[in-house]
Amino acid sequence: MADDSDVLLELWKEQRDQLRQTENQRAQLTNIVILVVAAGLGFVAQKGLHPSVLVVTMPMTLLGLYGALACLKYRERSALHAAQAQSLRGKLSALHAGLEIEPGWAGTYRDQQAQFPKLFNLRLYVIWLALHVGVAAIGITLTLWALTGS
Repeated sequence: MADDSDVLLELWKEQRDQLRQTENQRAQLTNIVILVVAAGLGFVAQKGLHPSVLVVTMPMTLLGLYGALACLKYRERSALHAAQAQSLRGKLSALHAGLEIEPGWAGTYRDQQAQFPKLFNLRLYVIWLALHVGVAAIGITLTLWALTGS
């Protein structure tokens, strides 16, 4: 029969795996968006900006908005799995206080914050969100430009 540490460790690993899977899904979605938008921009560049390219520019806007919403959802899921893993890590730390797990993590966290003070507070999901919002903005701009006839 497994002891408490083994059970907690397996649960912790599961949460970390879920967190990793969420990030992989976000990356795959973003790659698809970038490929589709690149193809759309190539099409618009070849055809020029006139109302017939609305069939490309309007879905580009929707794709950017969908990507932004999906990034926010992936962030929510990541935060859930990270919080669950952190809670389990705290329980492991309490079971093995002599290992000083939490003080070690806290020290590393402070060191990282000191080494990268500006980047530390910049959240990665904000960067991904900005990319998708940028795609939507490009789609809106091109749509309006095509509608006004340049």
